[in-house]
Amino acid sequence: MSGDGSADGGSDGPTDGASGDAGGGSLTDRAAAAADSDVSEWLSLEPGEEVVWVGEPTKLRMVGTLVTGVVLIPFLIGILILLFSPLSYLGIKHTDYVVTNRSLYVKQGILSTNIESVDLDRIQNTEFTQSFWGTQLGFGTIEISTAGSSGADISFDDVEDARDVREEISRVQRAAGGGGRDGTGGGSDDRASDRRAASADQLEELVAELRATREALERVEARMDARADGDPSSDADSDGVPDSLASDPDDR
Repeated sequence: MSGDGSADGGSDGPTDGASGDAGGGSLTDRAAAAADSDVSEWLSLEPGEEVVWVGEPTKLRMVGTLVTGVVLIPFLIGILILLFSPLSYLGIKHTDYVVTNRSLYVKQGILSTNIESVDLDRIQNTEFTQSFWGTQLGFGTIEISTAGSSGADISFDDVEDARDVREEISRVQRAAGGGGRDGTGGGSDDRASDRRAASADQLEELVAELRATREALERVEARMDARADGDPSSDADSDGVPDSLASDPDDR
């Protein structure tokens, strides 16, 4: 969704009407009730994984569709928009967004079901955008990207309280990174530290090898210069034995 204003943060209300409650409790309070909803029919949680937030596209996004259809009624396109508006409603009813303490999930599909997910430790960037109607009616879209992706991997489209939801995603991501996915404290910060330590060790080994190579080349160069100057001692090996005496005893 193209945004006429981008900002930090994002949030949506929970499924089926709870999103429309003004002051209906915090995001986590809503999630506690939504966790026992229809989400359990399609979402299988891993051991230790807990639902933090559940939402769906707001029905308010249909306002723009209906207004556009009414305005364009004199034209064929307006009639087609109104005829297909029930499909838009079905799309809302068959879309769920879920945030857990490990991953983000998007479930879509009317006749079939498609489920997409992104692990929290893979998230590189989240972006909040609003359309014209989103700005007027208070809903927005959260686009989630992972490292190396050319665009959004998944998105929470047209959710209410989108800023708050985005902040909640960031909070859960920080918590997951600090404690690690297995709860042992091996989070993304620890993994990054391990990688930096390994790189430092490899760099030290490389420097040591380069230093030894340079010293060997300097010794060879010094011997070649001595030979060029006619110094007989230059025929001696590094152990002080002349090259002429260091040949195989069988040859003598």
